[in-house]
Amino acid sequence: MKIRFEPFGVSGQVKQNTTVLQAAIEFGVKIESFCAGRGTCGKCKVIASEGLSAPTVMELKKLTEEELRKGYRLACQAVITSDVVVTVPEESRIAQINILAEGMAQGSVQMEPWVRRHILRVPAATLQNQVADLQNVMRTWNEHHGGELKFTLSALRQLPFALRERDGHIALVLADDQVVHIEAGDGPEHILGIAFDIGTTTVVGYLMDLESGERLAVSSLLNPQTRYGADVVSRILFSIENESGLQILQHEILEALNKIIANTTHAAGVAPENIYGMTVVGNTTMYHLFLGISPAALGRMPYVPAVSATLCLTAKDLGIAIHPEAHIWVLPNIAGWVGADTVGVILATDLPNHEDTALAIDIGTNGEMVMGSRRRLVACSTAAGPAFEGAHLSCGMRAAEGAIDAVSIDGDVRWHTIGESAPKGICGSGLVDLVAEMLRAGIIDARGAMQDGQALRANGQGHLAERILQNGGQREFLLVSSTESAIGRPIKVTQRDVRELQLAKGAIRAGVQILMKELGIGPEEVRRVYLAGAFGNYIRPESALAIGLMPRFPNAKIVPVGNAAGAGARMALLSISARERAARIPDQVEYLELSGRPDFQEEFAEAMLF
Repeated sequence: MKIRFEPFGVSGQVKQNTTVLQAAIEFGVKIESFCAGRGTCGKCKVIASEGLSAPTVMELKKLTEEELRKGYRLACQAVITSDVVVTVPEESRIAQINILAEGMAQGSVQMEPWVRRHILRVPAATLQNQVADLQNVMRTWNEHHGGELKFTLSALRQLPFALRERDGHIALVLADDQVVHIEAGDGPEHILGIAFDIGTTTVVGYLMDLESGERLAVSSLLNPQTRYGADVVSRILFSIENESGLQILQHEILEALNKIIANTTHAAGVAPENIYGMTVVGNTTMYHLFLGISPAALGRMPYVPAVSATLCLTAKDLGIAIHPEAHIWVLPNIAGWVGADTVGVILATDLPNHEDTALAIDIGTNGEMVMGSRRRLVACSTAAGPAFEGAHLSCGMRAAEGAIDAVSIDGDVRWHTIGESAPKGICGSGLVDLVAEMLRAGIIDARGAMQDGQALRANGQGHLAERILQNGGQREFLLVSSTESAIGRPIKVTQRDVRELQLAKGAIRAGVQILMKELGIGPEEVRRVYLAGAFGNYIRPESALAIGLMPRFPNAKIVPVGNAAGAGARMALLSISARERAARIPDQVEYLELSGRPDFQEEFAEAMLF
């Protein structure tokens, strides 16, 4: 059967029993699907008048009667039964999101590159001294440097030509203690490295000059695995339930890395084959999917990873489009749900050397927290991200153009959107702002219950009372009218959306409380709070404190550190000492598995309150 996607003009043929979402993935049409095709998020709305199976129970639950009359369907539920034309409305298209690449500068790390260039002048062999090329190079090396050298086979193949092209004037490129490239003269124009932060939602790459320490270019992409689910659990399930699921997910991330490599090298005007070193951080699931190792054990108790150690691989092992012998160092994981990205945050913030107690929180699709000082560090993870990243919210969206990212209620409701454009939905920072303002204005109470219009009118807030709507059994707050929005429909925050935020912020707050309890300290003893990640960078600290996302730390300085995971990856790329420190971090951090602690449920119930 033939399917055509409008307004893209993309068409193709599919087999019977293919869903619209499966067809979209096959033909490269980007449709939002936070829930990996289970129908629970309701974000993959498309429009078609015929050619599809009857609406499923999930569609009847997620779509309004008006939407069904207009031909709206969920792409993950609608099966193609005959030739069909499908329109993808703007709200369902995967938008170019704002990706935070900036983080803490790596200026605190001393340049100590583990990829380096060495120039040798090797005397020619003679009839009287018939020394083999390799022995000749080693003899010259020992005269000037000493120590053992290892050579890759490809470098050995380059050796005889390089030695004779410039009368023994050659350059060796070493990655760690291995010669990976030999060239006549002074060698390649550049000695480059690239550091990657592979997030669940976004991927960022930093192209670095390993001789000067200069950052030459940075590029970022939405993680293409998001089409198979917004969170790591969805992707773990996809890798298990689909015969080629693991291979598909690995292929997607490797393609993204190669695209970023192409983008950064093009921007800097350099050759990808001059990249001889690479570092990678990511959460434990991304670590496994990047390597093509099954993450299945992470999805069930006791949540044990297949591998946690620091690994050194070569680019040719993975099909990375840089020098084939380049060394790729994958930084270690701490535990099943605290990965190498947290190691990067710890390295960048130097938590193991803090004299006073500090807290680092990295909120993405998961929330990882580390607290302590040089005396003791403890870490935990909570499943908190979907609400903070716009998933599972009635009008939620990622931090893309048109997303409401800030809200104030002062006599009237005011909002700001990314890109200053007409609003399409609300992202995580906007939701936190809105709920904080609704709490302050008395629209919701400490339990999170939304007040009715009559109560607000009695309190002299008639202008806000008009925004309280009743839809079936739940109340909604009208944030943007249909005439003001870019999607032709009102943008509302429902009672269920508020509950989603309560669940997310309750998990984070409870995790912080458990860390303090484990260390035997109170909020007054914390001296510094690092907010890492895009959400931590853009959220207003006063709004986070107002909803109780974290305790009030009266003596602490709150420091947004941006993409600290990426900063840690860059540090490990530029310094062998930093890389070795990163390798030791898992032994310096105690991991707390919150699901095994009875007191977590108690703290979580308390933390649900505003």
